[in-house]
Amino acid sequence: MSPKSKVVRTMKRLIRWTRYAWASPTTAIGLCAGALTLCSGGRVQRRQGTLEFHGGFSRWLANSRGFAAMTLGHVIIGRDEWALDYCRDHEQAHVRQVERWGFAFIPAYLAASVLAHWQGGHYYFDNWFEWDARRACGEDAPRRIGRSAKRPRGRSTQEDFRIPMHMNTHPPRHVEQHFTASDLVRDVVIGMSDGLTVPFALAAGLSGTDVGTAIVVTAGLAEVAAGSIAMGLGGYLAARTEAEHYAGEKRREEREVSTVPHVEANEVAEIFRKYGVGEREIEPILAAFRRNPEAWVDFMMRFELGLEEPDPRRALKSAATIAGAYIAGGLIPLAPYMAMTRTQDALIVSAIVTLIALAIFGAIKGHFTGMPRLRSAWQTTLIGGLAASAAFLIAKVIA
Repeated sequence: MSPKSKVVRTMKRLIRWTRYAWASPTTAIGLCAGALTLCSGGRVQRRQGTLEFHGGFSRWLANSRGFAAMTLGHVIIGRDEWALDYCRDHEQAHVRQVERWGFAFIPAYLAASVLAHWQGGHYYFDNWFEWDARRACGEDAPRRIGRSAKRPRGRSTQEDFRIPMHMNTHPPRHVEQHFTASDLVRDVVIGMSDGLTVPFALAAGLSGTDVGTAIVVTAGLAEVAAGSIAMGLGGYLAARTEAEHYAGEKRREEREVSTVPHVEANEVAEIFRKYGVGEREIEPILAAFRRNPEAWVDFMMRFELGLEEPDPRRALKSAATIAGAYIAGGLIPLAPYMAMTRTQDALIVSAIVTLIALAIFGAIKGHFTGMPRLRSAWQTTLIGGLAASAAFLIAKVIA
C-alpha cells in the first residue's frame, strides 16, 4: 500500500470516528433503549454502521407512541425486523443528520416540531428534519403546509398530508400498554443516574484545576470503567442476595405447610377475609390448597410475605444492565472533552449536554415510575447539577 493510500485510509477512519464521537450523546440514549430491549427479550443486528434493536421494549415503545422505527444517534429502534427493513433508508438519513448536529440533534428536532406546529403545520410531517430525510432517501414527500400555504391556522386535516408508509407498517390493533419490567427500570435508573452524575462531577472538578482535556478524558474513562464494574458487581450481589432470601423463605413455608397446616390455613383465611370473602367461599379454596401444596406455598409467598420468585438469570441481567447504563451515561459528559481541546470550553459544553441528558432521563424515569415527568426531570437535573457544582468548587479551592 502506497503512503498516499495509507494517509487517505487514516483520514477516512479519523472522520468516521469523529462522527461517532460527535453523535455519541444521542447514541448513548439509544444504547439505553437498546439495553432495555435486550433485557426484555428483544434482539439486535448491525446494519450500515448502526445497531438496530427490535422487539421487547422497542416494540412496546413503538406501539405505545405510534411509530415503526426511530433513530437515536447510531442506534435505530423498531417495532420488528420487517419495520426496520422497510424504514432503513429513511432512518439512515436521520443518522446522517445526527452526525451533522451531534448532541444538539434532539433539542433541534424538538424545536423544529414546535416551529412547524406554530406555523400551522403538523409537528411530524412538517418537521424540517423529517422533510429533509424524506428528500434524502427519495420518498414521496407530502405537501407541506404552514404560513406559506395561506391556510388558516388550526388542526390539520387528513387532506393536508398523506401518511408516509414507514409510519403505518401494520394495521391498527389493540395493544395492552402495561409496562411490568420494574426491576429493569430500577437497574437502568441506578446505572444511568450515577453514570451521568459521577463522571460529570469528576470532569468538572478536574476542569477547575486547569488541566488539559487529555487528562480529563483519561481520568474520566478510568472512572467509568471502574464505576461500571463496581456498580455491576453491586447489582449482581444484590440480585443474588434477593434470590437466596426468596429460597430460604420458600423452604420455611414448605416446612410450615407440611408440619402445621392448620396454622397456615388460618393465615390463608385471614388474607381472604380482608378482601370480604365469606367462610363458605374460603373453604373450597382451602380444600384445593390441601390437594396442591405447591400452589399453597406459592400463594403464601406472594400474599403473606409479598415475595415474587426472582428470575434465575436476574443477577447477570442486573449486573449487565447497571454496568451498561453506567457506561452509556458516563460517556455523555466526557464526549465534549474528547472532541475539544480547551478545557474550559469543553466544560461549558459538557455542562449543557449533561443537564439536557439529565432532564431527558428524568422525564423518561418519571414516565415509567408514575411520577410527574416535569417534576422528575427537574429533580434529576438539580441533583446532578449540585453534585457537579460541588466538585468544581472543591477543586477550585484546593487548587
